[in-house]
Amino acid sequence: MPQLCPAEPVVEVTRVPGAATDVFVNTHPFETPGEKARSVFGGYLLGQCVAAAQQTVPETHDVHSLQSTFLLPGNPNEKVSYHVERISDGRSFSSRLVRAIQPGNVVHFTAIVGFQKRSSGGDDAAANQTPPPTLKYGEAMPQFGHGNPEDVDDDSAAACLIEGGYPKEMLAIWRDPFQWYILPRDRQMGSGEQPGFDKDPTHFRMQSFVRVHPTMIAKDSPRATHHALLAFLSDLFLIYTTNLATARPVTGFSIETTMNHSVWFHAPDVAVDDWLACERDTSWADDGRVLIRQRLWRRSDGRLVMSCVQEALTRLRKPAGSSSL
Repeated sequence: MPQLCPAEPVVEVTRVPGAATDVFVNTHPFETPGEKARSVFGGYLLGQCVAAAQQTVPETHDVHSLQSTFLLPGNPNEKVSYHVERISDGRSFSSRLVRAIQPGNVVHFTAIVGFQKRSSGGDDAAANQTPPPTLKYGEAMPQFGHGNPEDVDDDSAAACLIEGGYPKEMLAIWRDPFQWYILPRDRQMGSGEQPGFDKDPTHFRMQSFVRVHPTMIAKDSPRATHHALLAFLSDLFLIYTTNLATARPVTGFSIETTMNHSVWFHAPDVAVDDWLACERDTSWADDGRVLIRQRLWRRSDGRLVMSCVQEALTRLRKPAGSSSL
């Protein structure tokens, strides 16, 4: 299992004193899975850019959207500067352009972060959502969104990630504040090469329960911190959905990296230390790219709290002895 770490330092940023514009840096060093880490984990950039942008809008405004592009891998041993540009401020909505920059003035990541003034939608606004999916999970868990996470094997997350190709030795030293329970794959749709299952990757669903462990976050942590942590979570192991869904062996990918990542936040009162029901799937893959979709519901009442779509670059590993000539 990945090791737990305190939640707030994961997304905390500090304003650079004396800067002529809104510039922030990560307050704490990045957690890395050992010396093999080749870049800053994208969840840090997502969560910290939301935290930085939040400091430039009134406290009455909550993040509602994030559209980002990953340009270059960042050095996990260097600070990241988040340059925030105030591109729009209206009566109800504000937009911020955030650039993540490291030494040498190299831009590694850009994002447009949108904020909405609380309760500005009006009483007559449309209200609907996709409900949590129903699972055939036996009598103990008939409804995915209202089941008991403790019914799932405590080692389920580690087993699933290793099956998906995440290096076992890196997983043992990776630290983040989230507690995962991933539902058994024999009770989900799709399964790659396993006999007796639907091999169409678009039918696969990776379903889990996730939360920040209650001991890893302060009880009075502001809602903006919960939003930033949700952005961090949106990228956590997301790309491995493709590995698990594909009919090819999970060792068949030589390159996997995020290109674009979009998040929509649906519940300003979300608390990431409450159990969330998570479903991930992939809807398309071609020309070396893949789309991965993710949705999170609050377990307590089934409310949809986040939607996410990621476009990733993938390259299949060539069989031993093959030539590109």
